[in-house]
Amino acid sequence: ITREILRPFTLICTVLLLLMVSYSALALLADAESNLIPSNLLVVLIVSKTIAAFELFLPLALYITLLMGLGKLYSEQEISALHASGMSVFGLAKTLMPLIISIVVLTAIVAIFVRPWAYDLRYTAKYQAQQTYDFDHLEEGYFYENKETGQVYFTTSINEKNNVKNDIFVYQPDGDSIQVVYAQEGYHREQEDNQAPVLVFLEGTAHRLQEDGADTLVSFKQFTVLPKTKEVAPPSFKRKAASTYYLASSTDRHEVAEFQWRTTSAFKAFFLAIIAILLAKTSPRQGRYGKLIIGVLFFFVIHAGSLIMKTWMEQGSMSAVPGMWGIVIALIVTTALLGKRYS
Repeated sequence: ITREILRPFTLICTVLLLLMVSYSALALLADAESNLIPSNLLVVLIVSKTIAAFELFLPLALYITLLMGLGKLYSEQEISALHASGMSVFGLAKTLMPLIISIVVLTAIVAIFVRPWAYDLRYTAKYQAQQTYDFDHLEEGYFYENKETGQVYFTTSINEKNNVKNDIFVYQPDGDSIQVVYAQEGYHREQEDNQAPVLVFLEGTAHRLQEDGADTLVSFKQFTVLPKTKEVAPPSFKRKAASTYYLASSTDRHEVAEFQWRTTSAFKAFFLAIIAILLAKTSPRQGRYGKLIIGVLFFFVIHAGSLIMKTWMEQGSMSAVPGMWGIVIALIVTTALLGKRYS
């Protein structure tokens, strides 16, 4: 029986993984600004988001696998043969318990340790991506805004032979002033010693707008903008990237909600797996996937309920007791009610 569950579980995890990677990649690449982000940081952004999603993937894959695998065995009368030999549904659950416990423990590790690490990796990569826009990948007809530095780029056309930008516009905040550059042509020029390349503009004007009104306007044949040497600062504090140890001692309602989200994940995964075993019983007329739709709807109702409770806690509309443990209590009650059918 465990083999009948483990193989489709691996398959479903792989499918969910591929879907998540594809979705993350498409979401990033659909953004025009992604063309300016170095490819290595794009990979980090996609991988870190996928790793964080395993907190949901593992319980979902186990839940669907139990519904499908046991539903298939019920429809083929194999479970009925086991019942006839004296194995109850509780004995079936006991047989599957090592697999369930293993995946629940893995879910707990992902929720408590891996997910915060993945979010920290993602936030850091996202910040660095904003600091290291690749000018050479600028595309024509799009406004590109670096949200960290405030810089805005625009070009009307690009010479594909030498990658020179035509009719280029650059808006760049600089302390208490703003620099606006317009040039007929612009390009990157590499420097020696592997330093960051400089921006070279040809035939244009440079405006510097000061807060005190002492503005300047310069016409030029060639204008060079040196790269900023500002050190990349770490991203600001994010709850999702905070360590679970730190959240455990916090009294802030937002951080308490995040802590309860992590600590309840394994309990939800365990009771959802037991509920899947109890829901999987089908008659031959229902087919092998007779309870699949109802079961999947139940899973996402629980997941949506968890998200709503987390939001209520963050808004102060719900107290920390029972807080998100209310979902776990609801799952325990549901398990007890379904278990009565087999007692």
